[in-house]
Amino acid sequence: MKRVVFGLIAVAALVLAQGVANAGTPIQALEAPAAPLDDPAQPAPPVFDPGQKGPFEVGFTSFLLVDPSRPGDGSTYPNRPIPVYVWYPVDPATVSGSTPEAVYPLDPLYGVVPGSASSYWEAYGFDRAYQEPGVSASRPFPLLLFSPGWGGPAWLHASVGTRLASHGFVVAVLYHYGDQWWGWEPPYDNVAVAAYNRPRDVSFALTDLLAKNGTPGNLLSGAIRPSQVAAGGWSLGGYASMVLAGGDDSVCDTLYGVDVEDPPAWTCAPSPPDPRIKAIVPQDGSNWCLHFYELRRITVPAMGLGEEWSMLESWNDPPWESWQARQHAAFSSQPAYRVDVFNTIHQSYFDICEGAQVLGDMGIFDPGTVAYFLDNLCTPYTPSTDVHRLVNKYMIAFLKTNLAREPGYHNMLTPGWALTNEQYIEFFVTEKRSPRAIRDEWPGDFVYFPHQPGSRQTHAAKDPARTFRVQRVLEQR
Repeated sequence: MKRVVFGLIAVAALVLAQGVANAGTPIQALEAPAAPLDDPAQPAPPVFDPGQKGPFEVGFTSFLLVDPSRPGDGSTYPNRPIPVYVWYPVDPATVSGSTPEAVYPLDPLYGVVPGSASSYWEAYGFDRAYQEPGVSASRPFPLLLFSPGWGGPAWLHASVGTRLASHGFVVAVLYHYGDQWWGWEPPYDNVAVAAYNRPRDVSFALTDLLAKNGTPGNLLSGAIRPSQVAAGGWSLGGYASMVLAGGDDSVCDTLYGVDVEDPPAWTCAPSPPDPRIKAIVPQDGSNWCLHFYELRRITVPAMGLGEEWSMLESWNDPPWESWQARQHAAFSSQPAYRVDVFNTIHQSYFDICEGAQVLGDMGIFDPGTVAYFLDNLCTPYTPSTDVHRLVNKYMIAFLKTNLAREPGYHNMLTPGWALTNEQYIEFFVTEKRSPRAIRDEWPGDFVYFPHQPGSRQTHAAKDPARTFRVQRVLEQR
Protein backbone atom coordinates (compact mmCIF):
# COMPACT_ATOMS: atom_id res chain seq x y z
CA MET A 1 0.00 0.00 0.00
CA LYS A 2 1.46 3.32 -1.04
CA ARG A 3 1.29 5.97 1.67
CA VAL A 4 0.94 9.59 0.63
CA VAL A 5 1.24 12.20 3.37
CA PHE A 6 -0.40 15.26 1.91
CA GLY A 7 1.37 17.73 4.14
CA LEU A 8 4.78 16.89 2.61
CA ILE A 9 3.44 17.17 -0.92
CA ALA A 10 1.64 20.41 -0.09
CA VAL A 11 4.77 22.06 1.31
CA ALA A 12 6.88 20.97 -1.66
CA ALA A 13 4.25 22.06 -4.16
CA LEU A 14 3.17 25.28 -2.50
CA VAL A 15 3.57 28.48 -4.42
CA LEU A 16 2.13 31.34 -2.41
CA ALA A 17 1.18 33.40 -5.42
CA GLN A 18 -1.89 33.86 -5.62
CA GLY A 19 -23.53 32.40 -14.09
CA VAL A 20 -26.01 31.17 -11.99
CA ALA A 21 -27.05 27.61 -13.00
CA ASN A 22 -30.64 27.00 -14.05
CA ALA A 23 -32.90 25.35 -11.49
CA GLY A 24 -33.60 21.68 -12.12
CA THR A 25 -36.77 20.83 -13.94
CA PRO A 26 -39.55 18.92 -12.19
CA ILE A 27 -39.23 15.16 -12.40
CA GLN A 28 -41.55 13.50 -14.88
CA ALA A 29 -40.71 9.87 -14.14
CA LEU A 30 -41.24 9.93 -10.38
CA GLU A 31 -44.72 9.55 -9.00
CA ALA A 32 -45.75 12.50 -6.81
CA PRO A 33 -48.47 11.65 -4.26
CA ALA A 34 -51.19 14.21 -3.75
CA ALA A 35 -49.91 15.54 -0.42
CA PRO A 36 -46.84 15.66 1.86
CA LEU A 37 -46.36 12.53 3.93
CA ASP A 38 -46.90 14.31 7.25
CA ASP A 39 -49.79 16.63 6.26
CA PRO A 40 -52.39 15.13 3.89
CA ALA A 41 -54.44 18.33 3.99
CA GLN A 42 -51.76 20.36 2.18
CA PRO A 43 -51.03 20.27 -1.57
CA ALA A 44 -47.89 18.44 -2.63
CA PRO A 45 -44.88 20.64 -3.44
CA PRO A 46 -43.23 20.37 -6.87
CA VAL A 47 -40.69 17.58 -7.14
CA PHE A 48 -37.37 18.59 -8.68
CA ASP A 49 -34.96 16.15 -10.26
CA PRO A 50 -32.39 15.37 -7.53
CA GLY A 51 -29.82 14.68 -10.24
CA GLN A 52 -29.84 18.38 -11.22
CA LYS A 53 -29.48 21.67 -9.38
CA GLY A 54 -32.57 22.33 -7.29
CA PRO A 55 -34.93 25.32 -7.21
CA PHE A 56 -32.93 27.33 -4.65
CA GLU A 57 -29.81 29.39 -5.05
CA VAL A 58 -27.08 28.61 -2.52
CA GLY A 59 -25.68 30.72 0.28
CA PHE A 60 -22.45 30.03 2.14
CA THR A 61 -20.99 31.05 5.47
CA SER A 62 -18.22 29.68 7.69
CA PHE A 63 -17.11 30.15 11.27
CA LEU A 64 -14.75 28.66 13.81
CA LEU A 65 -15.96 27.20 17.10
CA VAL A 66 -13.82 26.38 20.13
CA ASP A 67 -14.63 23.51 22.48
CA PRO A 68 -13.17 24.41 25.90
CA SER A 69 -13.40 20.81 27.14
CA ARG A 70 -10.71 19.49 24.77
CA PRO A 71 -7.13 20.65 24.07
CA GLY A 72 -5.92 22.48 20.95
CA ASP A 73 -2.37 23.14 19.78
CA GLY A 74 -1.34 24.84 23.02
CA SER A 75 -0.52 28.20 21.41
CA THR A 76 -2.76 29.56 18.67
CA TYR A 77 -5.59 27.41 20.00
CA PRO A 78 -5.35 26.51 23.69
CA ASN A 79 -8.63 24.61 23.25
CA ARG A 80 -9.95 22.52 20.38
CA PRO A 81 -10.94 24.53 17.28
CA ILE A 82 -13.80 23.30 15.07
CA PRO A 83 -14.10 25.05 11.68
CA VAL A 84 -17.61 24.75 10.22
CA TYR A 85 -18.66 25.41 6.60
CA VAL A 86 -22.39 25.94 5.99
CA TRP A 87 -24.30 25.93 2.71
CA TYR A 88 -28.00 26.87 2.81
CA PRO A 89 -30.99 27.60 0.52
CA VAL A 90 -31.53 31.12 -0.86
CA ASP A 91 -34.46 32.53 -2.82
CA PRO A 92 -33.41 33.25 -6.44
CA ALA A 93 -35.07 36.66 -6.34
CA THR A 94 -32.71 37.82 -3.59
CA VAL A 95 -29.50 37.40 -5.62
CA SER A 96 -28.30 39.57 -8.48
CA GLY A 97 -25.18 40.30 -10.46
CA SER A 98 -23.86 42.32 -7.54
CA THR A 99 -24.26 39.53 -4.97
CA PRO A 100 -20.73 38.43 -4.03
CA GLU A 101 -19.75 34.87 -4.82
CA ALA A 102 -18.85 32.55 -1.96
CA VAL A 103 -15.25 32.28 -0.85
CA TYR A 104 -14.27 28.97 0.76
CA PRO A 105 -11.46 29.23 3.35
CA LEU A 106 -8.78 26.74 2.30
CA ASP A 107 -6.85 27.08 5.56
CA PRO A 108 -9.44 27.86 8.25
CA LEU A 109 -7.01 27.32 11.14
CA TYR A 110 -3.89 29.33 10.23
CA GLY A 111 -4.79 31.30 7.08
CA VAL A 112 -1.52 30.62 5.24
CA VAL A 113 -3.23 30.20 1.86
CA PRO A 114 -6.01 32.42 0.48
CA GLY A 115 -9.63 31.36 0.16
CA SER A 116 -11.04 29.89 -3.03
CA ALA A 117 -13.92 31.64 -4.83
CA SER A 118 -16.95 29.64 -5.93
CA SER A 119 -16.16 30.40 -9.59
CA TYR A 120 -13.03 28.24 -9.42
CA TRP A 121 -15.23 25.26 -8.54
CA GLU A 122 -18.00 26.14 -10.99
CA ALA A 123 -15.45 25.66 -13.78
CA TYR A 124 -15.50 21.95 -12.86
CA GLY A 125 -19.29 21.57 -12.65
CA PHE A 126 -20.09 22.66 -9.09
CA ASP A 127 -23.20 24.69 -8.34
CA ARG A 128 -22.66 28.39 -7.69
CA ALA A 129 -22.71 29.67 -4.12
CA TYR A 130 -22.98 33.23 -2.78
CA GLN A 131 -21.36 34.76 0.28
CA GLU A 132 -23.89 35.16 3.10
CA PRO A 133 -27.12 36.28 1.41
CA GLY A 134 -30.28 35.88 3.47
CA VAL A 135 -31.74 32.42 4.02
CA SER A 136 -34.78 31.59 1.90
CA ALA A 137 -38.18 32.69 3.17
CA SER A 138 -39.19 29.02 2.89
CA ARG A 139 -37.21 28.31 6.07
CA PRO A 140 -36.90 26.20 8.19
CA PHE A 141 -35.06 23.37 6.41
CA PRO A 142 -33.70 19.95 7.37
CA LEU A 143 -30.04 19.91 8.43
CA LEU A 144 -27.29 17.54 7.30
CA LEU A 145 -24.08 17.50 9.36
CA PHE A 146 -21.18 16.00 7.38
CA SER A 147 -17.80 14.73 8.60
CA PRO A 148 -14.88 14.26 6.13
CA GLY A 149 -12.46 11.36 5.98
CA TRP A 150 -9.31 11.12 8.10
CA GLY A 151 -7.18 13.98 6.81
CA GLY A 152 -9.83 15.56 4.57
CA PRO A 153 -10.79 19.27 4.60
CA ALA A 154 -14.36 20.53 4.61
CA TRP A 155 -14.03 22.36 1.28
CA LEU A 156 -13.43 19.08 -0.56
CA HIS A 157 -17.10 18.29 0.05
CA ALA A 158 -18.43 21.45 -1.57
CA SER A 159 -20.21 19.27 -4.15
CA VAL A 160 -22.42 17.89 -1.35
CA GLY A 161 -22.95 21.28 0.28
CA THR A 162 -23.95 23.16 -2.85
CA ARG A 163 -26.16 20.49 -4.43
CA LEU A 164 -28.13 19.58 -1.30
CA ALA A 165 -28.59 23.24 -0.34
CA SER A 166 -30.10 23.89 -3.78
CA HIS A 167 -32.71 21.23 -2.95
CA GLY A 168 -33.73 22.71 0.39
CA PHE A 169 -31.20 21.47 2.99
CA VAL A 170 -28.86 23.28 5.32
CA VAL A 171 -25.54 21.44 5.06
CA ALA A 172 -22.77 21.87 7.66
CA VAL A 173 -19.40 20.29 6.86
CA LEU A 174 -16.70 20.21 9.54
CA TYR A 175 -12.94 20.25 9.43
CA HIS A 176 -11.48 18.15 12.23
CA TYR A 177 -8.48 19.66 14.01
CA GLY A 178 -5.67 17.09 14.15
CA ASP A 179 -6.28 15.79 10.63
CA GLN A 180 -3.34 17.79 9.15
CA TRP A 181 -4.35 18.59 5.59
CA TRP A 182 -1.64 21.25 5.31
CA GLY A 183 1.98 20.53 6.22
CA TRP A 184 2.22 23.43 8.69
CA GLU A 185 -0.56 22.10 10.88
CA PRO A 186 0.38 19.99 13.92
CA PRO A 187 1.16 16.33 13.05
CA TYR A 188 -1.94 14.31 12.46
CA ASP A 189 -3.55 12.43 15.31
CA ASN A 190 -3.55 8.70 15.88
CA VAL A 191 -6.58 7.20 14.18
CA ALA A 192 -8.16 6.38 17.55
CA VAL A 193 -7.86 10.03 18.59
CA ALA A 194 -9.45 11.09 15.31
CA ALA A 195 -12.24 8.54 15.82
CA TYR A 196 -12.80 9.73 19.41
CA ASN A 197 -13.04 13.40 18.41
CA ARG A 198 -15.17 13.16 15.28
CA PRO A 199 -18.63 12.49 16.72
CA ARG A 200 -17.91 14.92 19.57
CA ASP A 201 -17.06 17.66 17.05
CA VAL A 202 -20.31 17.00 15.20
CA SER A 203 -22.43 17.11 18.35
CA PHE A 204 -20.68 20.31 19.49
CA ALA A 205 -21.32 21.94 16.10
CA LEU A 206 -24.96 20.82 16.18
CA THR A 207 -25.49 22.46 19.56
CA ASP A 208 -24.00 25.70 18.23
CA LEU A 209 -26.04 25.61 15.01
CA LEU A 210 -29.26 25.12 16.96
CA ALA A 211 -28.29 28.06 19.19
CA LYS A 212 -27.73 30.23 16.11
CA ASN A 213 -31.03 28.95 14.74
CA GLY A 214 -32.80 30.30 17.83
CA THR A 215 -31.00 33.65 17.97
CA PRO A 216 -32.87 36.56 16.37
CA GLY A 217 -30.67 38.53 13.99
CA ASN A 218 -28.25 35.69 13.32
CA LEU A 219 -27.78 34.85 9.63
CA LEU A 220 -28.99 31.29 10.36
CA SER A 221 -31.88 32.33 12.63
CA GLY A 222 -34.87 30.10 11.90
CA ALA A 223 -33.04 28.28 9.09
CA ILE A 224 -33.07 24.81 10.66
CA ARG A 225 -35.86 22.44 11.57
CA PRO A 226 -34.45 20.90 14.81
CA SER A 227 -36.56 17.74 14.52
CA GLN A 228 -35.03 16.93 11.11
CA VAL A 229 -31.28 16.51 11.61
CA ALA A 230 -29.21 13.91 9.74
CA ALA A 231 -25.54 12.93 10.00
CA GLY A 232 -23.36 11.88 7.10
CA GLY A 233 -19.70 11.49 6.36
CA TRP A 234 -17.10 9.87 4.20
CA SER A 235 -14.67 7.16 5.38
CA LEU A 236 -13.89 7.83 9.07
CA GLY A 237 -16.55 10.52 8.88
CA GLY A 238 -19.00 7.79 7.89
CA TYR A 239 -17.98 5.95 11.05
CA ALA A 240 -18.79 9.13 12.99
CA SER A 241 -22.30 9.24 11.53
CA MET A 242 -22.89 5.64 12.64
CA VAL A 243 -21.60 6.39 16.14
CA LEU A 244 -23.94 9.37 16.39
CA ALA A 245 -26.82 7.01 15.60
CA GLY A 246 -25.83 3.98 17.67
CA GLY A 247 -22.81 4.75 19.86
CA ASP A 248 -19.42 3.06 20.25
CA ASP A 249 -18.83 1.18 23.52
CA SER A 250 -15.05 1.66 23.37
CA VAL A 251 -13.38 3.70 20.64
CA CYS A 252 -9.97 2.02 20.90
CA ASP A 253 -10.95 -1.64 20.92
CA THR A 254 -11.09 -2.15 17.14
CA LEU A 255 -8.15 0.11 16.31
CA TYR A 256 -5.09 -1.77 17.56
CA GLY A 257 -2.66 -2.45 14.74
CA VAL A 258 -4.20 -0.01 12.27
CA ASP A 259 -1.77 2.87 12.90
CA VAL A 260 1.95 3.23 13.60
CA GLU A 261 1.26 3.43 17.33
CA ASP A 262 -1.39 1.78 19.45
CA PRO A 263 -4.35 3.90 20.54
CA PRO A 264 -3.80 6.08 23.63
CA ALA A 265 -5.38 4.53 26.70
CA TRP A 266 -7.78 7.45 27.17
CA THR A 267 -9.47 6.60 23.85
CA CYS A 268 -10.68 3.33 25.41
CA ALA A 269 -13.86 5.14 26.35
CA PRO A 270 -17.40 5.12 25.00
CA SER A 271 -18.81 7.57 22.47
CA PRO A 272 -22.53 7.95 23.15
CA PRO A 273 -25.13 8.36 20.42
CA ASP A 274 -26.73 11.75 19.87
CA PRO A 275 -30.53 11.44 20.06
CA ARG A 276 -30.94 14.54 17.90
CA ILE A 277 -29.74 12.56 14.84
CA LYS A 278 -32.76 11.18 12.97
CA ALA A 279 -31.12 9.64 9.85
CA ILE A 280 -27.64 8.79 8.56
CA VAL A 281 -25.98 8.73 5.13
CA PRO A 282 -22.43 7.31 5.44
CA GLN A 283 -20.30 7.29 2.26
CA ASP A 284 -17.75 4.46 2.07
CA GLY A 285 -17.95 4.58 5.85
CA SER A 286 -15.42 2.86 8.12
CA ASN A 287 -17.94 0.49 9.65
CA TRP A 288 -15.24 -2.03 10.64
CA CYS A 289 -14.33 0.36 13.48
CA LEU A 290 -17.57 -0.81 15.10
CA HIS A 291 -18.60 -4.28 16.20
CA PHE A 292 -21.53 -5.89 14.43
CA TYR A 293 -23.65 -5.66 17.57
CA GLU A 294 -22.90 -1.93 17.79
CA LEU A 295 -24.01 -1.44 14.20
CA ARG A 296 -27.16 -3.43 14.99
CA ARG A 297 -28.17 -0.77 17.54
CA ILE A 298 -28.71 1.75 14.73
CA THR A 299 -32.44 2.15 14.23
CA VAL A 300 -32.77 5.53 12.46
CA PRO A 301 -33.31 5.45 8.67
CA ALA A 302 -29.97 4.74 6.99
CA MET A 303 -28.53 4.76 3.50
CA GLY A 304 -24.94 3.62 2.98
CA LEU A 305 -23.30 4.59 -0.32
CA GLY A 306 -19.97 3.20 -1.43
CA GLU A 307 -17.80 1.12 -3.69
CA GLU A 308 -19.29 -1.61 -5.79
CA TRP A 309 -18.54 -5.18 -4.76
CA SER A 310 -16.21 -6.24 -7.60
CA MET A 311 -13.81 -3.35 -6.91
CA LEU A 312 -13.51 -4.37 -3.27
CA GLU A 313 -13.09 -8.03 -4.20
CA SER A 314 -9.63 -7.27 -5.59
CA TRP A 315 -8.48 -5.48 -2.44
CA ASN A 316 -6.30 -7.97 -0.60
CA ASP A 317 -5.21 -5.97 2.46
CA PRO A 318 -7.33 -7.71 3.77
CA PRO A 319 -9.96 -9.00 1.35
CA TRP A 320 -13.12 -7.11 2.22
CA GLU A 321 -15.59 -7.40 -0.60
CA SER A 322 -18.40 -7.33 1.94
CA TRP A 323 -17.47 -3.85 3.22
CA GLN A 324 -20.75 -2.07 2.47
CA ALA A 325 -22.92 -5.15 2.93
CA ARG A 326 -21.75 -5.66 6.53
CA GLN A 327 -23.28 -2.45 7.86
CA HIS A 328 -26.38 -2.96 5.74
CA ALA A 329 -26.90 -6.42 7.18
CA ALA A 330 -26.38 -5.15 10.72
CA PHE A 331 -28.54 -2.02 10.74
CA SER A 332 -31.90 -2.40 12.46
CA SER A 333 -33.11 0.67 10.59
CA GLN A 334 -36.42 0.92 8.81
CA PRO A 335 -35.62 1.62 6.06
CA ALA A 336 -32.00 0.64 5.48
CA TYR A 337 -30.54 0.89 1.98
CA ARG A 338 -27.24 0.03 0.34
CA VAL A 339 -26.15 1.90 -2.78
CA ASP A 340 -23.09 0.56 -4.64
CA VAL A 341 -21.53 2.85 -7.27
CA PHE A 342 -19.78 1.07 -10.14
CA ASN A 343 -16.03 1.47 -10.79
CA THR A 344 -15.30 3.76 -7.87
CA ILE A 345 -12.47 3.80 -5.36
CA HIS A 346 -12.39 5.20 -1.85
CA GLN A 347 -11.29 8.65 -3.04
CA SER A 348 -14.19 8.90 -5.49
CA TYR A 349 -16.34 10.11 -2.60
CA PHE A 350 -14.72 13.49 -2.04
CA ASP A 351 -13.79 16.31 -4.39
CA ILE A 352 -10.07 15.65 -4.89
CA CYS A 353 -10.27 15.36 -8.70
CA GLU A 354 -11.73 18.85 -8.95
CA GLY A 355 -9.89 20.19 -5.92
CA ALA A 356 -6.44 19.34 -7.28
CA GLN A 357 -7.25 21.27 -10.44
CA VAL A 358 -8.59 24.24 -8.46
CA LEU A 359 -5.39 24.37 -6.40
CA GLY A 360 -3.46 24.22 -9.66
CA ASP A 361 -5.51 27.07 -11.11
CA MET A 362 -4.78 29.13 -7.99
CA GLY A 363 -1.02 28.51 -8.20
CA ILE A 364 -0.94 26.46 -5.00
CA PHE A 365 -0.16 23.19 -6.81
CA ASP A 366 2.31 22.95 -9.65
CA PRO A 367 1.25 21.05 -12.83
CA GLY A 368 3.14 17.93 -11.80
CA THR A 369 1.31 17.69 -8.49
CA VAL A 370 -2.06 18.17 -10.22
CA ALA A 371 -1.17 15.44 -12.72
CA TYR A 372 -0.12 13.11 -9.89
CA PHE A 373 -3.53 13.28 -8.24
CA LEU A 374 -5.46 13.02 -11.49
CA ASP A 375 -3.41 10.03 -12.69
CA ASN A 376 -3.54 8.12 -9.41
CA LEU A 377 -6.95 8.91 -7.94
CA CYS A 378 -9.16 9.91 -10.85
CA THR A 379 -8.22 7.70 -13.82
CA PRO A 380 -9.58 5.29 -15.11
CA TYR A 381 -12.51 5.27 -12.67
CA THR A 382 -16.09 6.47 -13.12
CA PRO A 383 -15.74 10.24 -13.64
CA SER A 384 -16.02 12.16 -10.40
CA THR A 385 -18.70 14.41 -11.88
CA ASP A 386 -20.90 11.33 -12.35
CA VAL A 387 -20.10 9.99 -8.88
CA HIS A 388 -20.95 13.31 -7.19
CA ARG A 389 -24.18 13.62 -9.17
CA LEU A 390 -25.30 10.09 -8.31
CA VAL A 391 -24.32 10.18 -4.63
CA ASN A 392 -26.01 13.54 -4.11
CA LYS A 393 -29.06 12.41 -6.09
CA TYR A 394 -29.60 9.38 -3.87
CA MET A 395 -28.92 11.31 -0.67
CA ILE A 396 -31.49 13.92 -1.69
CA ALA A 397 -34.12 11.31 -2.54
CA PHE A 398 -33.47 9.44 0.72
CA LEU A 399 -33.42 12.51 2.98
CA LYS A 400 -36.43 14.10 1.29
CA THR A 401 -38.40 10.90 1.89
CA ASN A 402 -37.18 9.78 5.31
CA LEU A 403 -36.08 13.01 7.03
CA ALA A 404 -38.03 15.87 5.46
CA ARG A 405 -41.07 13.62 4.95
CA GLU A 406 -41.68 14.99 1.47
CA PRO A 407 -43.39 12.87 -1.20
CA GLY A 408 -42.42 12.14 -4.76
CA TYR A 409 -38.97 10.57 -4.40
CA HIS A 410 -39.78 7.11 -3.07
CA ASN A 411 -39.84 5.35 -6.45
CA MET A 412 -36.12 6.06 -6.79
CA LEU A 413 -35.45 4.10 -3.62
CA THR A 414 -35.98 0.69 -5.23
CA PRO A 415 -33.80 -1.85 -7.04
CA GLY A 416 -36.12 -1.63 -10.03
CA TRP A 417 -35.50 2.08 -10.50
CA ALA A 418 -31.72 1.54 -10.47
CA LEU A 419 -31.91 -1.37 -12.89
CA THR A 420 -34.05 0.62 -15.29
CA ASN A 421 -32.57 4.12 -14.99
CA GLU A 422 -29.05 4.05 -13.56
CA GLN A 423 -25.99 2.83 -15.41
CA TYR A 424 -23.65 2.91 -12.41
CA ILE A 425 -25.91 2.06 -9.45
CA GLU A 426 -26.80 -1.21 -7.72
CA PHE A 427 -29.49 -0.66 -5.08
CA PHE A 428 -30.24 -3.05 -2.22
CA VAL A 429 -33.18 -2.92 0.16
CA THR A 430 -32.33 -5.86 2.41
CA GLU A 431 -29.63 -8.42 3.09
CA LYS A 432 -31.86 -10.51 5.35
CA ARG A 433 -33.71 -13.55 4.06
CA SER A 434 -35.97 -13.44 7.11
CA PRO A 435 -36.12 -11.40 10.32
CA ARG A 436 -34.21 -14.18 12.13
CA ALA A 437 -31.66 -14.95 9.42
CA ILE A 438 -28.75 -12.87 10.69
CA ARG A 439 -29.19 -13.91 14.32
CA ASP A 440 -30.14 -17.58 14.01
CA GLU A 441 -29.26 -19.01 10.60
CA TRP A 442 -25.76 -17.54 10.49
CA PRO A 443 -24.88 -16.72 14.12
CA GLY A 444 -21.21 -15.90 13.38
CA ASP A 445 -21.68 -14.62 9.84
CA PHE A 446 -23.98 -12.36 7.89
CA VAL A 447 -25.39 -13.02 4.45
CA TYR A 448 -25.43 -10.55 1.60
CA PHE A 449 -26.08 -10.16 -2.10
CA PRO A 450 -22.93 -9.49 -4.15
CA HIS A 451 -24.82 -7.95 -7.06
CA GLN A 452 -28.16 -6.62 -8.24
CA PRO A 453 -29.94 -8.14 -10.06
CA GLY A 454 -29.33 -11.64 -8.86
CA SER A 455 -30.42 -14.10 -6.22
CA ARG A 456 -26.96 -15.44 -5.31
CA GLN A 457 -26.04 -14.82 -1.70
CA THR A 458 -22.80 -15.34 0.14
CA HIS A 459 -21.68 -14.78 3.70
CA ALA A 460 -18.84 -13.23 5.68
CA ALA A 461 -17.80 -12.92 9.32
CA LYS A 462 -19.70 -10.35 11.33
CA ASP A 463 -16.49 -9.37 13.11
CA PRO A 464 -13.51 -10.44 10.98
CA ALA A 465 -10.38 -11.59 12.77
CA ARG A 466 -8.01 -9.59 10.57
CA THR A 467 -7.48 -5.90 11.23
CA PHE A 468 -8.69 -3.55 8.54
CA ARG A 469 -6.52 -0.51 7.91
CA VAL A 470 -8.17 2.91 8.10
CA GLN A 471 -6.92 5.00 5.18
CA ARG A 472 -5.75 8.58 5.27
CA VAL A 473 -7.65 10.42 2.56
CA LEU A 474 -4.86 10.36 -0.05
CA GLU A 475 -3.51 6.87 0.56
CA GLN A 476 -3.76 4.41 -2.28
CA ARG A 477 -4.50 0.74 -1.86
